[in-house]
Amino acid sequence: MGVRRYTAIGTAVVAVASLLLGQACTDAQNVDGGKSGGQSGQGTGTGGSPSTGGMSSNGGSSAAGGMTSNGGSSTASVGAGGKSSGSGGLATGGRADGGMASATGGTPAAAGTAGSVDAGTDALSDGGTTTPGVRLSGRFNGSDKSSPSFGWSDSAIFARFEGTGATLRMDGSPNQFQVVIDGAVAPAALKIVSGTTQYQVAAGLSAGTHELIVWKRTEGNQGDNRYLGLDITGGQLLAAAPAPDRRIEVYGDSITAGYGLDGQNCSGYQQDKQDSYLTYAAVAARTLSAELHAVAWSGIGMYRNYNETGPSTENMPAVYARISAVQKTSNWDFSTWQPHAVVVNLGTNDASTHGDPGAPYETNYLDFVRTLRQKYPDTFFVLTIGPMLSGDALTFIRNHIQNVIKTRAGEGDSKMSYLEFPTQSSADGIGCDSHPNATTNGKMATDLVGELKTRLSW
Repeated sequence: MGVRRYTAIGTAVVAVASLLLGQACTDAQNVDGGKSGGQSGQGTGTGGSPSTGGMSSNGGSSAAGGMTSNGGSSTASVGAGGKSSGSGGLATGGRADGGMASATGGTPAAAGTAGSVDAGTDALSDGGTTTPGVRLSGRFNGSDKSSPSFGWSDSAIFARFEGTGATLRMDGSPNQFQVVIDGAVAPAALKIVSGTTQYQVAAGLSAGTHELIVWKRTEGNQGDNRYLGLDITGGQLLAAAPAPDRRIEVYGDSITAGYGLDGQNCSGYQQDKQDSYLTYAAVAARTLSAELHAVAWSGIGMYRNYNETGPSTENMPAVYARISAVQKTSNWDFSTWQPHAVVVNLGTNDASTHGDPGAPYETNYLDFVRTLRQKYPDTFFVLTIGPMLSGDALTFIRNHIQNVIKTRAGEGDSKMSYLEFPTQSSADGIGCDSHPNATTNGKMATDLVGELKTRLSW
């Protein structure tokens, strides 16, 4: 079968000579946010340093009240041809399973190498079960259907196609993505390059049906990207697999964002070492066949961010409701996607450098879960901490979180539990700036999976 081509609308195509491969970790390579500091097992490890600019000291959206519907619905997929078939929106969901095939790291592709399925002319169907199209998982802004934008880590594009290759069209900030073809994880990350819009994500596949995942490894404060379309070589796009029945949402800091996960005792924020695909949250979601939404920001706290003494204007209650981390007025419509479980892992930065955050931390935490409960009346909440804290810091954060659970129980909210991830061990290896590596995240995922199975009978 030849190349299937759908004309792009207003899409620039620029060829790039080669893929920028991952670099070795170096102690001297820092990016605009500095280091998080602290050592594992001593109570001084942090949830991460703010990366590329860190936490801003102004503004912040309100954590209270209802949210406007900017994000679109979660019951449709972006497909090929035609017009919107209803209220419109972007699909969420997807699986991380599949058979065998080779995957590339996301080489920038030369113009004209493949046909394209555009976001701009795509139909919106009922979950991607009948109409050819991709499924978008995470907080995507569909206000411009020709180029839906997204930013939070763990946002993903899922597709099924019949053919021998695929080229992704995307632009925006220089983020990194994990490409997975039929369950095979590409050895090199896909790197978005300024001025380039085409990236070969699969090539030389055997004829037949294949499944593609493009997963955002870097975090929301690194900027947004726009999905522009998918090019299929030697075949055509098929209907995307239906979204998983189970749904998990996680709120966290650099631990949840995968800061330094792929490093080894290195220093400073490095995009090459950030890997949300291998975090405890992502691994647990794949293990449970659940869709994942993550809102994670390095250096963020529930009350105060890393190395801040007082209340932070850009703490989690200020940013949690955004579609985009960097767009303060982008408000997510919580009614479009209701998780079965919410996991909160915040407090490492609150306790990182200035001792016990005290009553303000507990008050902010309590208000945060009360607000989430209004949005998610039937969801089970798992409040967690670890694995970077130990000693006194771990003790007072543990006590505060357990007090929140006791208070909520007294208010009639019994759908809430406490889960503590054990302090990481140097024997398992340590990532950049004392952050947990893939081994530690795997152990955390096992604990989280066990907790969710017990609480939700999964």
